[in-house]
Amino acid sequence: MLSVKYGRERWEVLKRLRAKALGLMEALERAGFSSVVYGSVARGDVKPTSDLDIFIPYTVSTQLVELALAGAGYGVYKRVLVQATPSHAVKAYIYLSESDTVSVPLMPLSRDELGFYLLAGSLELDELRRGVRKPGINKELMVIIPTEEGHIEFPAARSVEEAAKVLKVRPEVLRSRIRVLTRRKEVGHTGVFKSIEVPFHRSFEEVFEELVSRNPALRRRLRR
Repeated sequence: MLSVKYGRERWEVLKRLRAKALGLMEALERAGFSSVVYGSVARGDVKPTSDLDIFIPYTVSTQLVELALAGAGYGVYKRVLVQATPSHAVKAYIYLSESDTVSVPLMPLSRDELGFYLLAGSLELDELRRGVRKPGINKELMVIIPTEEGHIEFPAARSVEEAAKVLKVRPEVLRSRIRVLTRRKEVGHTGVFKSIEVPFHRSFEEVFEELVSRNPALRRRLRR
C-alpha cells in the first residue's frame, strides 16, 4: 500500500468543494430531496480540477429538482441524458457548471447500480456535515482509504476480494465497475453508450420516453 500525505493546498481544495456540496445538498433537502455526494469529494483525494457530483438515488421529477435548484439561486449550464451501457439505467445530469452536476435516475436502479456509488465513496448530508470521509475506488482503479494525514491506496485489481471488503460491496459489483472504468480509460468518454444533450425547452422525461419507445431492452427493464 502507498501512503499519501496531503499538503495545505489539497486540504483547502477539499474544504472548498465540500462547502459547495453542502450548499447544494441543503438546497435539495429543503425541497424534500435526499441526496449524496460521491467520488473524490467523499473520499478526500481531490485535485484542483476535481468534479463535484451530487446524486439523488431514486426517481423523482427532474423538473421539480430544477425548480428547487433555481429557487436556491443555482443556474443550469447544460442538461444531458446519459446511459453508460445498453444494460445500465438512464440518468439525467443537470450541469451547474462544466464540472458540477446533480444527477437523477430516470428509472429504478438495480442493487448493483446503487453499489457503484458505494464503490466511488458516497456521503449523505449528515455525514458531510460531520466531516466524514469514506473509502472508495477512483478513476485510476485505485482503492482510496482515508487517513488523518491523507490516504493510503492500492490497486483494486490486485485483490478484488480484499478491495470489495474494504468498500463493503460484493466482489461481482467491483469486477463490473473495473470493466467499465477500464473500457473508459481505453476509449475515453466516447465509451458511454448514449449521451444526449437535452434542450431547455424540453424535459428529461420527454426525451426519455422517446428513447424508451425506440428501445425494446429499456421497455423490458421497465416492465420488470
